[in-house]
Amino acid sequence: MTLWMSSMKYRDDWIDEAVRRQDNIDPIRRIPNGALFQGTLINGNRRLNGVQRAGALIIGLSTLAVGLSMLAQGIAALRTGDIIDTMLSTALFVPFSLWAGYKITVNALVNNPRKFTGNKV
Repeated sequence: MTLWMSSMKYRDDWIDEAVRRQDNIDPIRRIPNGALFQGTLINGNRRLNGVQRAGALIIGLSTLAVGLSMLAQGIAALRTGDIIDTMLSTALFVPFSLWAGYKITVNALVNNPRKFTGNKV
């Protein structure tokens, strides 16, 4: 019984330490870091290794899947006449989701950052 309680105490200490480490990143910096990550995947201006390319491919395909799913829901809503509930989210989110998913997937498959060296503004 003592061994189990000591391991639980160790686990709780470990969880508390992990939470404290996460608090080091303030919320104001989390949004730009996420935007930088997504922007890097969309632009495709960095060479990725195999694991990173697989991760980018998963993110791109899942983004495409979300966009296609919402597009299918929008089409179904148009056919049934229940346009009000899904139209705004579909109209705003589907084009962006399809575009971002396509760009991330293509950049993960091709991964040629040299194509972006000529158009620096």
